[in-house]
Amino acid sequence: YMIYYLIFTFFSAIAFGDLKIGEPAPTFFLRTLEEERFFMSDTLAIEQPIVLSFFATWCIPCREEIPVLDSVRQQFPNMKFYLIDVSGLNTNGKAMIEDSLMVAKMINFLKVDMLVLMDIYGKTAEKYNVKELPTLIVIDPKGIISYMHTGYKKGDENELISILNGFANEKK
Repeated sequence: YMIYYLIFTFFSAIAFGDLKIGEPAPTFFLRTLEEERFFMSDTLAIEQPIVLSFFATWCIPCREEIPVLDSVRQQFPNMKFYLIDVSGLNTNGKAMIEDSLMVAKMINFLKVDMLVLMDIYGKTAEKYNVKELPTLIVIDPKGIISYMHTGYKKGDENELISILNGFANEKK
């Protein structure tokens, strides 16, 4: 019976996309806010730490986290930071659709300089098991998920900085 349980657990984890720390980061293809093509596989091949922040324009904690992430990004120029705008996420039974003009306005208003990827069907968020926003994911240089965090409150960035410092120290 134990083997059946293990097989069921393994397949249900695949079926329901329960991405966990220690697992390889899923690859994806998205367009940037400027309509350029972005392939996660190319970025993973560079073998640098990657920070993904899933957000939406209607998400208040996202608006607080994004400028903080941008300042963290400036402390770690050898690491890749990406904002992923999620459209179609269900909130109270209603699919919240994102508009690229609204996203551009928000990014300009926040005065941040990070590449924005448009997850217009919410498929990348699904691959990364994003259930609430913001969701922050750190991928190590080997392409493995090393940190996942949902929500944002002031001070959350300290754990991120600590993790990124760990990567920076490994390089030395």
